[in-house]
Amino acid sequence: MEKLQQEGKIRSYGAAVGPAIGWLYESVDCVQRRRPHVLQHIYNMFEPYPGRQVMDEGETPADPSKKARTRYLIRVTHSSGMLEGQVHRRDHVPADRSPQPPPEIVAHQRPQEIETLKFLTGPDRTLGQAALQWLLADERVACCLPNIYDEAQMKEFATAPDSPAFTKDELARVAELAANNFGVEGEVPNYKGTMTREAAAAL
Repeated sequence: MEKLQQEGKIRSYGAAVGPAIGWLYESVDCVQRRRPHVLQHIYNMFEPYPGRQVMDEGETPADPSKKARTRYLIRVTHSSGMLEGQVHRRDHVPADRSPQPPPEIVAHQRPQEIETLKFLTGPDRTLGQAALQWLLADERVACCLPNIYDEAQMKEFATAPDSPAFTKDELARVAELAANNFGVEGEVPNYKGTMTREAAAAL
């Protein structure tokens, strides 16, 4: 891919990890060793790990003489619907929503988590827009790739950059909430891929 770019046949290239959340050291090693222009991965307010760690560790390339150049395409921006501000409980899933969220995702919806983020919403910013603004506050994020189900949601998400940007206090508050799992007893996530350096080194 690097040769194709040098020959002028492509402008840039990248990689994507997943589809499930995880793949910590596949991602870190890819960014550090290959230095792709973009990496697509899962990252959002409710699921900041391992996405944030990937971006942080990726800042240090394997070759110290080369600067980090990777930017990130973020998918599952709204934590499979939880940060859209619409779906909270199984009996509140709109019948016309297509595709329907998987039952295990709907069952995971916990209104108390949403309540902790109400301070981010107001007449000029919806929760769905706040989820995108939080990601865009990080200059390493090149673009967000939200799922869109109807025209109203498309307009809401498209205008997210025009809503109020996060303040330092808001960013700090979200970080504090995330560190405490938004006040909810944490479930053990089912991460995929190599999630420890020892496992990655053994490959």
